[in-house]
Amino acid sequence: MLQSDILSSRVLALREIIRDGFDIAPAQVQGFVIRALRWNTRYVGNSVPLYRQRTIEDCLQSARPNNYPALARVGYILGCGDDTMIEAHVINEFVRCIDQQRDRAPERQTELAGNSIALLGIADGLQSVEAWGQTNAEHLEAAKRWVRELLDRHGEQDMSMGRVRLLVHDLLDVNGRFGTSLAQSTDMRVAALDLCLWQSWPDVLRNVGQPKPEQRRELFKALLTEQLPDRGDLLHAVSWLCALNVLTAQFAAVVVPDENHVAQILANTQGSFKRWRWEKNATRKDTAVARWVIDKEVDVQAFLLAVLYPYFGDQLRDEQYLQGFGLSQGRYDFAIISLNLIIEVKFMRSAGDANRIESQIAEDLALYFNSASPFTKMIVYIYDDSDKPKFEKYPIIRDALKNRSDRIVDVVVIPRPSMIPIRSQRR
Repeated sequence: MLQSDILSSRVLALREIIRDGFDIAPAQVQGFVIRALRWNTRYVGNSVPLYRQRTIEDCLQSARPNNYPALARVGYILGCGDDTMIEAHVINEFVRCIDQQRDRAPERQTELAGNSIALLGIADGLQSVEAWGQTNAEHLEAAKRWVRELLDRHGEQDMSMGRVRLLVHDLLDVNGRFGTSLAQSTDMRVAALDLCLWQSWPDVLRNVGQPKPEQRRELFKALLTEQLPDRGDLLHAVSWLCALNVLTAQFAAVVVPDENHVAQILANTQGSFKRWRWEKNATRKDTAVARWVIDKEVDVQAFLLAVLYPYFGDQLRDEQYLQGFGLSQGRYDFAIISLNLIIEVKFMRSAGDANRIESQIAEDLALYFNSASPFTKMIVYIYDDSDKPKFEKYPIIRDALKNRSDRIVDVVVIPRPSMIPIRSQRR
């Protein structure tokens, strides 16, 4: 059997496990499946739905009798970020249902605290509610504080769910508890779940590094050859399916890179700051102190040229004018000719600069994508030089810019290296 046939048959088998077990799965697991598979088709083959689609109002109705699994399912659906705007009353009802859970008996709250998948769904919904900004800030913060208390007071019996709980923390506070790399684990269940989380929550985990190549190869081999998850084990099955999708896409990107591969390269620049040079004193006699200053947009462009050129060589262009009309002509920062892709670099010195950047991007879109332009899409790379960066605002900035145009395929926001001091202390 060809490798492509092995892969397709394995994917089909995993989808069938999900389809057969979805209706009898706990509501929080149903929500996790919906959230994790939003990138994928809902169908097995050409016509069989993977799961029955329910409206968010219907799911919310099930959550009202203090049913925390159903409440978690609503949170996951809110987290999917459907293009249709969620009604304000749905958001407020979701927060009100959380308030009801807070009033439940201690033993019931202990049960919820031990269910990491349910906590993840509730935290996912709260993050989306905060991004939409349509609910009372005090009520929202009280709900987030309650979830944090559940995480801190009650542990998780299943150690494989520890990574899920770290993600819950990061959804609530964006404080980096998940770590800087995915699990370097030989346990296929843990490794597959980590890739599933990475794919499903890219705004929070996009800067998290991948396992070593040899571990990814071994995981891919195991996903294709090991015995399939048991019927009814939807959490394991959907993790396998997501992991196969991630690894297949990564291997394909090495051969045929696309704009998503470029976006990931740009997101990974965060990790390259690990050993950024900023010496207090010179390490050699009669030499200058090594201080790699990034203080303006042109510095960021120089850094990115060093990052991108080894990948794309003569397909990479930098700072060239586009044909235009009238007095204004667009000049892009970078372009990858073979992908018809523009990379636009922006420099942010405070959270208030986000509005300025949004206006600039609106102007860039009009200049870069006229009828004579050879380009069809754009990635925005924002370097945050704020003295007090507001990481919780990054997803909001991304969404605001991506909503500007379908041509913006991704927005990457990177804070400055921690060793570079605040601007007033740079000499």
